[in-house]
Amino acid sequence: MTNSTLMGILEAQITPEATVMLDSPYQTVSTVDINNGKRSSANIVILPTQQEAQSQAWADAGTSGARVFLCHVYEQGRRIHLAFSLPMDLLLEMARLQTADAKKNKNNAEELINRPLIRQHVDEIAKYLLETDNYILPSFIFNSSTPIKVFAFGTGAVKFGYAVIPSNVELYVTDGQHRLKAIEKASAERPSLRNDSVTVLVVQEDDIDQIHQDFADCAKNKPIPPALLAAFDVTNVLAKLTRDISRQLVIFDKRIDKISKTVGKDPNYMFTMNQLRIGVAEFLFGSSRKQVIESRANQQKSEYKMQMEKAKIFYMEFAKNNEVWKPLLQPASETINLDLYSLRQDRIDFNTVGFQIISRVGHRIFFNNEFSDAQRNTLIHALASLDYRRNSALWENSVVIDDGEGNRKIVTQSAAVDKGIKVAVREVEQRTGISLTA
Repeated sequence: MTNSTLMGILEAQITPEATVMLDSPYQTVSTVDINNGKRSSANIVILPTQQEAQSQAWADAGTSGARVFLCHVYEQGRRIHLAFSLPMDLLLEMARLQTADAKKNKNNAEELINRPLIRQHVDEIAKYLLETDNYILPSFIFNSSTPIKVFAFGTGAVKFGYAVIPSNVELYVTDGQHRLKAIEKASAERPSLRNDSVTVLVVQEDDIDQIHQDFADCAKNKPIPPALLAAFDVTNVLAKLTRDISRQLVIFDKRIDKISKTVGKDPNYMFTMNQLRIGVAEFLFGSSRKQVIESRANQQKSEYKMQMEKAKIFYMEFAKNNEVWKPLLQPASETINLDLYSLRQDRIDFNTVGFQIISRVGHRIFFNNEFSDAQRNTLIHALASLDYRRNSALWENSVVIDDGEGNRKIVTQSAAVDKGIKVAVREVEQRTGISLTA
């Protein structure tokens, strides 16, 4: 963006009463709208060189007791934005919140900048900061109704500048209040966090309605689908194991949909990544309930190798002993005629509930009891030999019911899964004479 372009943008925003001092040694652009009494915080001083911009900024700050911060200046959506990198201790010092109270501000929440604070969300972020070495935080968005003078230079679309920020400037958080409170909480336990820095975007806006709209617009990002989240998020052992199992075990490699919410009628995929994650949770923890997963999700990474080895043995041995799963021991590229959609229609083990049953019994075999290798092989063989057809009487009134029209419908509720697991455990114990009760 050239000087003339920037001037054009700013002049388009101001009334004839606005002052543009172009005859001075440097150009000053101060945007004022006297029609509604509002003044934006854009006060850009454009100089020919960095040295002049720096000298003017420090001279200005020296006469007012203000501080000087490096920033980038650019235009977006017909507004001037300032981008800073600030240490966290300075962020906590400078940021201001105007948070609505869930009880006191029910009828005037729109008059305040921030939505009510959700303590659980703060705790989740703080936990993430404390437990994750390679953490990452999105940019904070501030707004200032007090003018911030910036001595800028450059001819491109993004200019470099020195912002002079007086001590009385109030930088209110438009987006990031939960992250701010989480940093405050986490840094009390981990003081080294205050040495890290964050990106702060100061939007030149003093209209409360537009501030609220900015926050609403920031919240319009589409959430990451569960399958893709399971594929990308490797901050805990469960997520990492799920991803690695999907790649390292031939029965799952190239047969797991890592993007979609459901596999639908696709004949090439067994499960979504999230469905695989649920099954792996059953195998590792003996449950896929959210509270159990959350309580076990951040196990020591030293456990990973042991858990991965047990998972490989279990699922591979199951496939070797199950005639329908046995073709999965061949690479996906060599089983292009294998119709996994038809198997989902005919069987429960190619649906999430069946996979949960198999995996939770696997948990009992590998984690709940001390079995010899021979006993484990016997138990896996018995589990793999069960009749997983949807019309099998074995699963009737647990995970399969008659829908009243002669169709066998799979039930996905956790209570039904628990019943199905009891059926599987009973059958395996009867066939092997080995107790699976811890």
